[in-house]
Amino acid sequence: EVELTHTEGRKGILSAKDVTGTIEIATAPVFKGGVPGAWTAEHLFLGAVSSGFMAAYLASAEKKAFPVINITCSAIGQINLYESHLEFTCINLYPKIYIEKDDDIAIANEILLSTYKHSIAANSVKALLVNHGEVLVEKNAVV
Repeated sequence: EVELTHTEGRKGILSAKDVTGTIEIATAPVFKGGVPGAWTAEHLFLGAVSSGFMAAYLASAEKKAFPVINITCSAIGQINLYESHLEFTCINLYPKIYIEKDDDIAIANEILLSTYKHSIAANSVKALLVNHGEVLVEKNAVV
């Protein structure tokens, strides 16, 4: 559950009862009256997809007792005019999974490929999701 409170112009504050802090959001600057430099609904949408991917990967890795050093995940969305409205038509995810040993690459990739079916956000998106995932070995890392 989240709550949005309009503050002024095209800005608002997003909050939740069970979360500390707030996020100031605004209309994207490409739209009339948009605000440069502010978080937008589009940023939050892509953030939901990438953070949902991270949560699903880590949960799957934990179930297999598989050590993960770190995860990063960039998301780039393409917005197009479709049937007279704008929508995300493609989302490219660039997860990087950092592991300690070369011997673990196969299982890290297996988890990477199965993560989408466990991600609530990914399962809720109608846009094409393209996974550009990588597994990278970080030797001498502390897990």
